[in-house]
Amino acid sequence: MNNIWKSFVLIILLMGCASALDAGSVAMLPGEATAEKLFNNGIGQPWVGGNPPSDSASNSVYSQYSQYFSMHSGSAPQKHIEAPKKSDIKNKTPTTVYFSYQMQAVPYTQFQTYATYTGGNSLWIQGSSSWSQYAKVPQGSSLSLMGTSSAGGNGNLYEINPDGKLYTNAYYFYPGYNQINFYADTIGQHILLFVIGGQVSNSIVIDVTSYYPPSNPQPVPTYPPIQTLPPATTPSTTYGDTPVTIVSQGMRGYQVFLDGTLIGTEGTAGDPLDGRFSFSVVGNQNHAVRVYDGQFNYPKTMFFTTGVKKIINVEPGTAVYI
Repeated sequence: MNNIWKSFVLIILLMGCASALDAGSVAMLPGEATAEKLFNNGIGQPWVGGNPPSDSASNSVYSQYSQYFSMHSGSAPQKHIEAPKKSDIKNKTPTTVYFSYQMQAVPYTQFQTYATYTGGNSLWIQGSSSWSQYAKVPQGSSLSLMGTSSAGGNGNLYEINPDGKLYTNAYYFYPGYNQINFYADTIGQHILLFVIGGQVSNSIVIDVTSYYPPSNPQPVPTYPPIQTLPPATTPSTTYGDTPVTIVSQGMRGYQVFLDGTLIGTEGTAGDPLDGRFSFSVVGNQNHAVRVYDGQFNYPKTMFFTTGVKKIINVEPGTAVYI
């Protein structure tokens, strides 16, 4: 079992190394430089942020991160960061966690097993269905951070603000899950991490950008950008001479669309909840297959040869591949 976890750690480290190679080609922001100095003084990790996703003139740039923040309709919160509150995630367990700027996806069940095995502290930006180490949010929004600690105790929450200044907040962290409210009041890059008893958490990055309320609100598109049809109430039955099976190790309960029509939900109507979903299509022609996991769409148009079984592999945060 040790070899399994060593492999998992190696994968995450390789993600960081790939980011570091990218970071070497760009100048560090003030906050990134301070994070590197903090590491040189024994706190935190070497900076491997890399290039954040590019800005956009449209507010649709936030659509990928919309689950991680909310906008205030009334007066702004009095505090930029609030003290940790004991939290229970029983009914709010994420399906996926995302590492670094590149949003490298790992199933939460896999990460949770690793975290239980190793212990220690971790810090995340909490979303409705996933946790992330990075988010781009509009100025004036509020976020919920989730700090996990196996032992808890008195510790320090460090924030490096956009101009590179380091702020230290002394808090008590509860064993288990800690909710920390964050108000995005200043434009720029905010880097946060915490330390309890010498154990340092990972860092998270919150990029705060200017916000211009849309004059004519438009529906928020899904990510990856693709037209999403309203879910059908009754799946359509498919007929054909060519068998197809979708296979996923990390997704359960996903919906399957064929040529724009919902044909079923994995794990329902007698289908085992095992990540596999089978159906048939008419062969010797192209068909558009789309998988929707409740958060992201995974579309692909491909050619199906009559009578030849096709296996379609789909994993969270990746492209569809055959």
